[in-house]
Amino acid sequence: MFKKSLIVLSLLVLPLTASANGSAGAGYVNLSLENLSLGAIYGAVAYEFVAEDSQFSLVPELRLGTGISDDKTGSIKVEVERFMAFSVRGQYNYNNGFYVYVMPSYANLDLKASFRGTSASDDEWEFGFGAGVGKKLNEKISVEASFENHDGTDVITVGFKYAF
Repeated sequence: MFKKSLIVLSLLVLPLTASANGSAGAGYVNLSLENLSLGAIYGAVAYEFVAEDSQFSLVPELRLGTGISDDKTGSIKVEVERFMAFSVRGQYNYNNGFYVYVMPSYANLDLKASFRGTSASDDEWEFGFGAGVGKKLNEKISVEASFENHDGTDVITVGFKYAF
């Protein structure tokens, strides 16, 4: 499934390479739910629609990721199989390169639980809401951090973007 996600991500990036407002990036996401803390890495593609003569923009973004750290609750091991999120940011760009944003998002988290050689997996789609900050280091590279909540699951991300 992850290979299929990478193929889809590649196909989404190809048409954006001709535009000046497209970006691709990667980062780390920490998912905290109940008494579990799980980690994943993700790749992202986005496109910024800038309002004319304004510092506001809309940025749809797709993130696809896979787990890199698991956690245990009792003797049950829980791990992230897949993380996927689609969001649309309302972004305000300051003249000094900083930007802030708010975003509704729709995310899917596929978890696998293992106990004494038996495993089960479950995935759910949830709506959420978040906010974040970013800094353009130069015309092409930016770094950012955000916080989202999806039905009791806290999602903290840090990442970078490369504009093309």
